[in-house]
Amino acid sequence: MSTRAASRWLVFAVSLSITACSPSGGGAGPTPPSGGTNPSKPTTPTLSDQPPSLVFRDVSDSSGIRFVHASGLDGGRYYPASLGCGLALFDYDGDGKLDIYFCSNRKLPLSAENKAMGNRLYRNLGGMKFEDVTDKAKVGFRGFCHGAAVADVNGDGKPDLYLTTYGSNVLYLNNGDGTFRDASAGSGIDVKPWSSGAAFLDYDGDGKLDLYVTRYARWTEAGPHKYCGDAKRGIRVFCSPYDFTPERHLLFRGNGDGTFVDTTEKAGVVRRDGRGLGVVAADINHDGKTDLYVANDGCPNFLFINNGDGTFTDATESSGAATNGAGAVQGSMGVDIQDVDGDGQPELFVTNFRGEYNTLYQNLGGGNFQDVSAQAGIVKDSLAFVGWGCGLADFDNDGRPDMLVANGEIDDNLRQFGQEVDFDQPTVVWRNMGRSKFVRVMNPGPFFAKDHNARGAAFGDLDDDGDLDVVLILTDGKPAVLSNESVNQGNWIRFALEGSRGNRDAIGATVEVYAGGQVFQRLVRGGDSYLSVNDRRALIGIGTLDRVDRVEILWPGGRKTTLNEPALKKTHRVLEPSGGDAR
Repeated sequence: MSTRAASRWLVFAVSLSITACSPSGGGAGPTPPSGGTNPSKPTTPTLSDQPPSLVFRDVSDSSGIRFVHASGLDGGRYYPASLGCGLALFDYDGDGKLDIYFCSNRKLPLSAENKAMGNRLYRNLGGMKFEDVTDKAKVGFRGFCHGAAVADVNGDGKPDLYLTTYGSNVLYLNNGDGTFRDASAGSGIDVKPWSSGAAFLDYDGDGKLDLYVTRYARWTEAGPHKYCGDAKRGIRVFCSPYDFTPERHLLFRGNGDGTFVDTTEKAGVVRRDGRGLGVVAADINHDGKTDLYVANDGCPNFLFINNGDGTFTDATESSGAATNGAGAVQGSMGVDIQDVDGDGQPELFVTNFRGEYNTLYQNLGGGNFQDVSAQAGIVKDSLAFVGWGCGLADFDNDGRPDMLVANGEIDDNLRQFGQEVDFDQPTVVWRNMGRSKFVRVMNPGPFFAKDHNARGAAFGDLDDDGDLDVVLILTDGKPAVLSNESVNQGNWIRFALEGSRGNRDAIGATVEVYAGGQVFQRLVRGGDSYLSVNDRRALIGIGTLDRVDRVEILWPGGRKTTLNEPALKKTHRVLEPSGGDAR
């Protein structure tokens, strides 16, 4: 048995070192032994005889977007090429419309000829039309870029852009005139050689944005590189993640001027057993302090609870969200957090490798979580696929966050080893039926009738019509821009929050809408999905209710704003109070 799967099971049998965080894990590398089949492939549509409630129209061809992604996938099977890329939705020019920044890779090694298009920025013209402004904006990075993070890092009111790469990470500061300047040198965050995800947050409460960077493993293009596959036939596959030693992640404290200082050890986030990918920064326990949750590939998922004194408590082992309900680590990639059951405590959601399942962790309070994936009904329709980008997003504004997961295999030649596994896989949507029960929507639009190989996913209201649209990175192809046209849309209200100090993005804030005897909660997050950035405006659906009684906004640091009877179907811009509570 000479495939990549064989190397996984060999590691399983002979090694309990740091390179194999748990022998029962999955990951972005392992596959079943040669001759295996696609596990638990769904065969019975859940809603096949019902009209779809969630509907999306693919407007990619008419959008004006001509970006073509490059994965770097080739016969050499350089491992970073397996992980793909993310994207960012943000208003770079301050015109009130969400723009799109696409990340891309290239062939490795970096010394090879580079024919890839590189990263591209598209300005939103309105009406789901976009124009390429990459060259004008000076953000046309053409290296090997996994993901993006966005925040106003120097407190000047303009969103800046940070890129995670194989090579050296990049910081673009926004000039405010439609252009950016490369401020990587001297920033302290031009991390080398290989980073994957990133999330901005204010972890120490000083009003200046800090940065958490996930790193995957110790790997260099110089090698040596293990041959995984069938050497006799000359067919190579990606090796197992257990062949690579995890790399320590990094935490940087921001100085408020675009420069940062490494405070990883001082803050107490010093674990070395995580092949990091997706990360989300949010107030998990509703105490006004921003916490961190990290998706790790074949290693425990990290949970760091903010102590409020510049340090974190490592709650990974005690949280219940480090592994699945059976105590096994999974090959975790994407991550999101929102209150899906309406109890005022946000759930964690993680996408995982094929043969495992996407995991929903119910928040029990006190930093404790429970795997409720089976009860939620999402196991069957996720076991067969490799999950990446994801969102807990209320697509029909009924007040309950739904789910979308972008799937895609990492090797395009597994059938040559007798495995019934396709490279392209379905993009899956589940509707939240209430009480943490989800039902797969089988026909949410023509795009979903065809399989794709997807990685990054981002969610935001691109056309400002009051519902969440979706943009997906498709491997070595054009992106998918999916306009939300769901039927029976509920009433909605939106909040664009602005911090009064350095954290102008209000990352870590919690918005609670009180209406009809219910509470609808949304978190403003740093980091999102898979190596991507979502619309940070808090869009909250309230279903058939026709009025809001009040809104409470808990700002990072504990200040509160209360709004009485704000108008529906409107975006409310709210400034953080300078001191005390705002009424």
